[in-house]
Amino acid sequence: MAGVVLASMLLAALFLAWLVERIGLPAVVGQIGAGLLLGPAGCHFLSANTVTGHWAEIGVLLLMFLAGIESDLDLLKKHLKASFSVALAGVVTPFTVFFVFGHLLGYGNEQALLWGVLFSATSVSITAQILTEYKQLKSEAGSTILGAAVIDDILAVLMWTVFEASFGVGDTKHLPLIWTVLGMIAYLVVLLGALSWALPRVLPLLAKVPQPGLLLTVVFALILITAYFAEFVGLSGAIVAFLIGLIFSRLKGRESIEHGMTLVGNVVFIPIFFVNIGLKVSWDGQQQHLFLIVMLTVLAILTKWFGPVFGARIVGMDKKPAHIVGVGMVSRGEMALVIADLALAAHLLKHDIYAAMVLVILLTTIFTPIVLKPMLKKN
Repeated sequence: MAGVVLASMLLAALFLAWLVERIGLPAVVGQIGAGLLLGPAGCHFLSANTVTGHWAEIGVLLLMFLAGIESDLDLLKKHLKASFSVALAGVVTPFTVFFVFGHLLGYGNEQALLWGVLFSATSVSITAQILTEYKQLKSEAGSTILGAAVIDDILAVLMWTVFEASFGVGDTKHLPLIWTVLGMIAYLVVLLGALSWALPRVLPLLAKVPQPGLLLTVVFALILITAYFAEFVGLSGAIVAFLIGLIFSRLKGRESIEHGMTLVGNVVFIPIFFVNIGLKVSWDGQQQHLFLIVMLTVLAILTKWFGPVFGARIVGMDKKPAHIVGVGMVSRGEMALVIADLALAAHLLKHDIYAAMVLVILLTTIFTPIVLKPMLKKN
């Protein structure tokens, strides 16, 4: 049965990606559309489950690793100031707007703050795919988006941690915030320092071993293991995969690793990640929340678009790349879905409101590639 599910997802993704590219849309729109077609929003043939979720998690790790290995660390450092400004504005703007909007709808501080935290998160996995497709990862906008994504992810984790501590959400045995932050920083410093020292020494030795696929297997395992421990300390595995990719971008012989991981990712896991997004959409019972969904979607798009635009402009970025950065930061993706899942498990969201939130998150995810592609083509 698992083979049938995987084959259905891959073939549908392949066909619809080809179809939408024929009409000028990015391939990822077709891959998400494949999930919509196969899932509860379409013919009910498949649904998102633990198995498809695991495949999708691997897909986003490989996607972000490839984004890292194709990036330029020097450019990221050059645009670090812009990245901080974009990330900060891109968190403060939606947090403030959604906190106020929650109160206007009659919710108390806990619910209003939850909405602010949830919609402040950003996921640039789809943006990274579009930037890669149009060879814009090393552009001013591309480097700023990727740098801001790392900062934004850390801010989102910190905001959720503060929220949990303030309202006693979930496991009350969480460490104090300062220890959580220090744990994340320590993990990143030790991991990146150790890999920066070890990889240039170990990889040449592995390359000499006459075992087909050995090097790629080790790299693949490294991504999975480091992502697992990243999640354990509260970080996003996707962001850690991106940072590891950055380390590989400066190593000799990275081209063969990039080529191999691209094949593994693009043939199987990355399409599954995008299809799984579509599988999470269901229209059941959402008619009564239609106005709320529309309002939340509009606010989610505008706050994450124009907040980062403001952040980019105040540090001197030109108008056109600033708007590319803004659109690139709109997608909420997996980080917001994780926060929504945690809120549901803690009984902070009712099932119908949770479903509406998921739909809004996915609509922002679909919006990003559709709007970003023509902006990059003109760039």
